[in-house]
Amino acid sequence: MPKKVFTWFVFPVLLIFAVVVFLGGCSQGQNESKGGTNDGGKKVVMRVATPTTNDPQTHEMELFKEVVEKKSNGRIEVQLYPSCQLGSNAQMLQGLQAGTIHGLLEPTAFLGGFCDVLTVVDLPYFFPDVWTATEMLNGPAGDDLRSYLEERGLVAASFYSYGDRVLLLKFPVDSMDSFKGKKVRIMGAKVLIDEINSWGGTGVPMDVPELYTALQQGAIDGLESAPQFFWMGKYYEVAKYIFYEPKGAEVTIFMMNKKWLEGLPSDLREIILESAKEIQPNAEKFARELQQKALDDMKAAGVQVIEASPQLRAQLEEASKVVHETFLKDNPDAKPIYESLKKAIGS
Repeated sequence: MPKKVFTWFVFPVLLIFAVVVFLGGCSQGQNESKGGTNDGGKKVVMRVATPTTNDPQTHEMELFKEVVEKKSNGRIEVQLYPSCQLGSNAQMLQGLQAGTIHGLLEPTAFLGGFCDVLTVVDLPYFFPDVWTATEMLNGPAGDDLRSYLEERGLVAASFYSYGDRVLLLKFPVDSMDSFKGKKVRIMGAKVLIDEINSWGGTGVPMDVPELYTALQQGAIDGLESAPQFFWMGKYYEVAKYIFYEPKGAEVTIFMMNKKWLEGLPSDLREIILESAKEIQPNAEKFARELQQKALDDMKAAGVQVIEASPQLRAQLEEASKVVHETFLKDNPDAKPIYESLKKAIGS
C-alpha cells in the first residue's frame, strides 16, 4: 500500500479510537466520583457520633452502620465517631443542628439546655423502668415528642434502652440524710439536678472525659447513670456503693439532621430510617445482657448494691414530686407530652 494511502486510512481510525477511549474514560471517572452507584447519584457519607465508647450506644451505631451499608449496597458510607471525638456534648449537638454531624446517639438527659422538653423522659419515678420507656417512646406514645423535635429541625429515628438510671456512690445510703452535703454528677438535664437537690444533695453536670479524675480526687461523691456505664468506665474502682434508685429510664435517642435527611434520595432516606428501627431488638438484648454482666462483675469486685427500703423509697419519691412540678412550670410546652405519656403509662 502506498505511504500516502496508508496515512490517509490509518490516521482517522486512530482518531476515532482515541475519542472512544477518552469518552469511555470520562464516563468511568464520573461514575467513580459519584460513588459508582447504579442511579448515577453521589455516594452518601453519613457521620454519626456518640459521647461514649464500648457501650450500648457504640453497639447501636456499629449495628446501624452494618445494616445501612449492606441495604444500600455501598451507596451509603456510615462514618462512626464515638467517645466525644467530634467535641463535647454541646459541640456535638451544635454540629447536628448545623448539619456537620448527620446522626447523634446520646441519652435524652444530655439534651438539657438544648431541648428541655425532651427530658420529660428523665423525670424520676415516671416510667416504671427503662425497657417500658423505650417500648412506649418507639410507639404512638412517642409521637408528640417526635413532632416536637421535627419542628426544631431534628428527626428522632429511634429510641434505645441504655439501662436503669441509678447511683454509684462513695458512701452508703440508709436515709435521705445520707445525701446532705454530697455532690453527685448528673448528665446535664435540669430535672436530674433538681432530683438530687430534692434529696438533699447537689447535682453537678459533668462531661464523660472528666469523671474518673473528679471521682478519684473527691470533686464529686458519686454519679448517676446505668450500671454498665459505671463498669465500662471503671468508676467502681473508686466508688464502692450502688444505690439502686430512682431506677429511672436512661434512654438513648438517635437523632438526625432533618434538612440533611430530607435532601437524600427517597430510597436512601427510607433505608436509613428503617435501619434505625430494625436494630432495635438486637440493641435491647445487648443492653439487658450488658447490664446484668456489669452488675455481676462489680459485685465480684466488692461493690455493694443497696436496695432502698419501702419506707425510704416512698420518701425519695415524695420528695421528687417537686421535680415534676418545676419541670412543668419551666416548660409549659411539655404539659401535653407529659400528660400523654402519663396516661399511656397508666399512672
